[in-house]
Amino acid sequence: MDSPLSESRYRPGGLGEIWVISWPMILAAMSNYFMTLVDRIILSKYSAEAFIAASGAHSFYWANTRAMMAFMIMTGVFIGQFNGARNFRRIGQVTWQAILVAFAYYIVLIPCALNAKIFLADTIEDIGAPYLAIMLLFLPFNLAGIGAIGSFFLGIGHTRIVPIVVLLSNVINIILGVFLIFGWGNPLEMGVLGALQSFGLPWRWLEPILRGLEAIGLGRFPAMGARGAAYAAGISQVVAFVIFLFHFLRKPYRHRYHTHILVLSFDVMKKCLPLGVPNAVNSILNSGGFAIVHQIIAKVCSAEDLFAFTVANSIYLFFWFFVDGLGKGMCTICANYIGKNQMQPVFDAARSVVKFLFIFAGVTAVFMLLRPQWIFHLFSDGEVSERLCWVLFGAWIALTAEAFRGILQNILISGGDVRFTVLSNISCFWLIAFLPIFLFVYILRWGGALMCWQFFALDSCVRIISDSLRFTSEAWWRKAVRTAQFSRDAPMNLPDQSPR
Repeated sequence: MDSPLSESRYRPGGLGEIWVISWPMILAAMSNYFMTLVDRIILSKYSAEAFIAASGAHSFYWANTRAMMAFMIMTGVFIGQFNGARNFRRIGQVTWQAILVAFAYYIVLIPCALNAKIFLADTIEDIGAPYLAIMLLFLPFNLAGIGAIGSFFLGIGHTRIVPIVVLLSNVINIILGVFLIFGWGNPLEMGVLGALQSFGLPWRWLEPILRGLEAIGLGRFPAMGARGAAYAAGISQVVAFVIFLFHFLRKPYRHRYHTHILVLSFDVMKKCLPLGVPNAVNSILNSGGFAIVHQIIAKVCSAEDLFAFTVANSIYLFFWFFVDGLGKGMCTICANYIGKNQMQPVFDAARSVVKFLFIFAGVTAVFMLLRPQWIFHLFSDGEVSERLCWVLFGAWIALTAEAFRGILQNILISGGDVRFTVLSNISCFWLIAFLPIFLFVYILRWGGALMCWQFFALDSCVRIISDSLRFTSEAWWRKAVRTAQFSRDAPMNLPDQSPR
């Protein structure tokens, strides 16, 4: 059960090694983000109001997800470093701490779900609040599954299970989404059949099934709209968590990584919390700021501007799958080499990953700049407006800049350098992006969706410069060496239990 990182056919820090570690996580992230995109497309076919409201509410769900996934990234860092130091028995213990933290997050989520309306603009709260509440209540299953246990498989290099489970979850979500969003009634009425017709999909085969359900008294189910989309996503996340947990507890992993031993380890918590909590706070402040900007646009901008921003945000969020998966792969690779006290491959990997990012920028430009009508017609049957094209252009610049910034930050985090990334991200985002947007768009009512994306791009560019200077400094290398020392010298403190 050796990880791909131990195989000599990959040049340390080269393109081949980055790809073999990252592609399963890229595929898993694509499936996950594709699920969100499909939900929004289906909702846009149901009603434009549901599409806009759910997208606005989803920004706060995304803020909570990013925050806790940032904590899980720190778990993955320690897993990778323990794996690199061949301290295997600690890996299962670290993973269980992350699972416990994921479900402990209900302390925050339940009050937020009960008061979901206070987070949303009054123009979208009626539809958006129930959607947000349901999504938040299912969130810990996603965090414990793809976040905690997914980090386990990524950190040890066994990544193929992750995209398979996420893909299955995706299929369940799409099927449930169509039924729960549109509902069903008389087979000849609008509902699931009407939804399939609106997508141009074959629907006649479903008519006998619905007639049979109606004959036994189960033939009518009301359309749930945005609430149906939230329930479909939540149920699929629960299924994914159960499958992940079953695989996590298989005998080979119990034997080598002690995944069957569930103990609350205070020494691991003391090491994870000082790094994970600031990273989580950093993410929720940045993503929360973006969510507030979304509410500002919903409150003060025109309907055309709001629709353009919502479409651009949907595509931005989908294309982020590549950066998400590649960033996790880079974090794992760098953490493993740091755990082995090998620093040159880390620098080589940083140079190699730039090539992937330029390819990413070119591919996204085709869809967002050269063929914007492909994107627009996913959400509407109308004519492509000039406003949408400009907003997509601004979103593409912001996406490209943020991709470079996101990968660089994952490299810094792999060395345990959380304090710098927190200070850099919070100060830059709120001073360079949020405050100007609040002043010009909300106070002065000048600009709009395009201006928001421009300030987001400026913020990312400034952070690229600061993070690059940090990465090439001696201070970061010293920090990485000190962090790696824990993975080699940490005491076990495990009960004497044999694998079951």
